[in-house]
Amino acid sequence: MDLGILFVSGENRVTYCNATFAAMWQFPEGASVVGRSTRQVLQTAKQLMADPATILAQLEAAATAEPPRQLEIRLRDGRTIMHNAYLVPDAQGHYLGRLWVQEDVSHQRRTAQQLVRLAHHDPLTGLYNRRRFENDLASFFHDAQRVPSQAALLFFDLDEFKYINDTFGHRAGDAVLNRLALEMRTLVRAGETLFRLGGDEFAVLMPHASQDDAQHLAERIVQRIAQTPLRLLEQTVRLSTSLGIAHYPTHADNTEDLVAHADAAMYQAKHLGKNRWNVYRPDRDSSREMASRLVWNDRIAQALEQDLLLLHFQGVYHAGDGRLAHLEALIRMRDEAGSGQLIMPADFIVPAEKSGKILEIDRWVIRQCIQLLAGHPQLPAIAINISGRSFDDPELPAWIGNQLLRHRVAPQRLLVELTETAAISDMGDAARFIAALRQTGCPICLDDFGTGFASFAYLKNLQADVLKIDGMFIRDLPQEPDNQVFVRAIIEVAHGMGKLAVAEFVEDAATLEMLRQMGVDMVQGYHLDRPRADHPALTVAVAD
Repeated sequence: MDLGILFVSGENRVTYCNATFAAMWQFPEGASVVGRSTRQVLQTAKQLMADPATILAQLEAAATAEPPRQLEIRLRDGRTIMHNAYLVPDAQGHYLGRLWVQEDVSHQRRTAQQLVRLAHHDPLTGLYNRRRFENDLASFFHDAQRVPSQAALLFFDLDEFKYINDTFGHRAGDAVLNRLALEMRTLVRAGETLFRLGGDEFAVLMPHASQDDAQHLAERIVQRIAQTPLRLLEQTVRLSTSLGIAHYPTHADNTEDLVAHADAAMYQAKHLGKNRWNVYRPDRDSSREMASRLVWNDRIAQALEQDLLLLHFQGVYHAGDGRLAHLEALIRMRDEAGSGQLIMPADFIVPAEKSGKILEIDRWVIRQCIQLLAGHPQLPAIAINISGRSFDDPELPAWIGNQLLRHRVAPQRLLVELTETAAISDMGDAARFIAALRQTGCPICLDDFGTGFASFAYLKNLQADVLKIDGMFIRDLPQEPDNQVFVRAIIEVAHGMGKLAVAEFVEDAATLEMLRQMGVDMVQGYHLDRPRADHPALTVAVAD
């Protein structure tokens, strides 16, 4: 058996000892303890004990204790022995002696400690996990009900961490999380706790901290992450973080609200430009936005199911002679209440992108436009807008090619527009998507060009055929000398790289004339025509 057994007589003499007991206490092979007193046995074993004086005194006291007591004996080698002594009576109930039962519980203790650790620690970084986070937060609020206090909660994640996993692989991503976890450990003081909540999301709970304390730590975390070089596959990269701060009781008086507001503050920081921290502001709370988003998700699903989407078309014209170059398809949504009102894309595209419904909308638009081109061979090319979320759909370019082939539509008649901001936010996916799209033969237009930092530098990686200058530079162009310089530069660079330049938001004759003098290739805007379902080009195509 695994238990050490010793029978001790009423005179404290050993009358039986099993092999497990002898091995547990490392008695010499062949040595017998039978007939010896318990004091002699313990004197032989005390060299193994971590604190022999205390243990021997406890065993002496326990020898006559009623009822018998359980003792824990710690050994120098790290083992733990549980000692139990049981009274042994004869058939008439007379005292005969005691039975010692000893068990080495070291393995069970290590296993139990490991299970406790696994239950409360993240296995990758060794930081406390979400379960421990919830327990600690609940414990703080329980104590705060009795003793008024304050606390700060920091939520943060790594900006563009998906790029690391997608480009360098998940092992590299794990290495990054480990490295940054080590860096952040050095910033957290005693009494403060750092947690990994999952993925690239982290939190710091700061009991008794003021809002100023939280802001100081937030600044150190943001700076440390931005300044930490990460070596990945012979390349050095640096990440940034978006961090949100919520303070108790300033911003919340319960666990749920404190967590929700710290999370909201983190997303407020992300919307303000990333690589920064932000204190929760109720006037920017995204929880209302979340409720609105859920409503929009249902409305978008209904629109897709009940055929409530429709297309309007706006002409894009050659700047030189005013001829129609192609049409741009612009999506609208009919009001499901049957009011006859049209819902503009500014209202539903962002919720659709956040929910992923935009992928279905993109395919609906593509399908409708290809079918329209197939039914009207005389119709000029149609430009469609593809969401940045579609970069995550590697099958979409091939699907577009199959749709064109199936409907016998020349790829040159379908111009695909991608926004510059979406492309540069995930350059790797965008470049791969564009390369696959070029295989279909469709021309590619980079929309909203000029909004990104160092836009010209991205042209080497984003192989577009057309650059559509962002409307912010075109509005009031005759009155804005700085914009004139920028627009002229875009046109010259586009032509130098063999690309066409399009100006949108042309709203008056003076702007149109200035763009012509600058040499822009195509123009689009309310001065030329407005989006409409019954665009004259469609009528002409039908007549032909």
